[in-house]
Amino acid sequence: MGSGKSTVAKALAVRTGLPLLDLDELLAGQFGCSVSDYFRARGEEAFRVEERATLERLLEQQSS
Repeated sequence: MGSGKSTVAKALAVRTGLPLLDLDELLAGQFGCSVSDYFRARGEEAFRVEERATLERLLEQQSS
């Protein structure tokens, strides 16, 4: 957190013309709360499981 990934991703999307997919935004929508709130309530391990599963689904959709 706080390393600037989202900022860099937005800049890359603008430069390349590729769509921006923000995993944290997608997860917050799934959770119905912010990532920070989910992290506090469920812990890092639960968050990482959900994060990985969501990323895998997105990658599968891209390869279809």
